[in-house]
Amino acid sequence: MCESNAYVLTPNGEKMVMENVANMKVDSGKIFLTGLLGDEKTISGIIQEIKLLEHKILITEKA
Repeated sequence: MCESNAYVLTPNGEKMVMENVANMKVDSGKIFLTGLLGDEKTISGIIQEIKLLEHKILITEKA
């Protein structure tokens, strides 16, 4: 499997918010994540980095 995991960056490190992200869409400051099994999550924030070899999506949440 080549799906990535999504993490929110916190002062204490990375906090996983979704495993096996199959689709990601960014629109108007929101990140829409869809998992392999169809689960969905919306996060207000910006993508800081996508580490393709590590299968990681790093997100900074808006306050």
